[in-house]
Amino acid sequence: HHTSPYSLLKATNVLGTQEVIRLACKNKIKPLHFISTISVFAGTNQVIRENEPLDVKRTPAGGYAQSKWVAEQLVTIASQRNLPVSIYRVGAVSGHSQTGVFNRNDFLYKMIQGCVQLGSAPIGNMILDIIPVDYVSQAIINLSKQSESWGKVFHLVHPQPVSVNVLFEQLNSMGYPVERLPYQQWREKLLKIIENSPNHPLYAIASLFSATSGNNSSEVKPLEFNTDNTLTGLANT
Repeated sequence: HHTSPYSLLKATNVLGTQEVIRLACKNKIKPLHFISTISVFAGTNQVIRENEPLDVKRTPAGGYAQSKWVAEQLVTIASQRNLPVSIYRVGAVSGHSQTGVFNRNDFLYKMIQGCVQLGSAPIGNMILDIIPVDYVSQAIINLSKQSESWGKVFHLVHPQPVSVNVLFEQLNSMGYPVERLPYQQWREKLLKIIENSPNHPLYAIASLFSATSGNNSSEVKPLEFNTDNTLTGLANT
């Protein structure tokens, strides 16, 4: 859950990973394939290479990212102790490219649905590097079958990210008019709507839209993720 604190996610994402590592080390050694997230990195204006270690002094924001950061640290320690490990850092995953089936709890899903219901969206130039879930799953399966993948980290992100403006232009062309409003004006409208509408798609993630979230958003450049290992591993697939 996007707004859950680390304390609620620790049992699943941290202790669960610990148990999987324990299983992989028990009796016969078994290769471990760990699904991580690009959110384990904090900061901006950097290029993150795949085998670049996590900065132990710089934890990401948000309970989910923090729980995955700790879990990846555990997996990395296991790898340093000679357990065969592959780590897949996944970016934003969208619906199935053929059926459109989407994770309804996903931030982007709720954002699209919520903005359509509101009839408006905040002005901004957020970058989307979404990739379809069927591509992500097939890529991980192909990489996991290769013994050359052991000891490597793979970034699964879209190589040609686009502006969120493309998304709203597409929605408008499909008959879903979404007016673009200045962030503060849009946030005020959002807060009024969800005040008495707990079933609204944006209700569960409203806390992520703080009063200062829209400040200087156009000047912030997201992290870039190198994908050499991924492209090499998928070259003949």
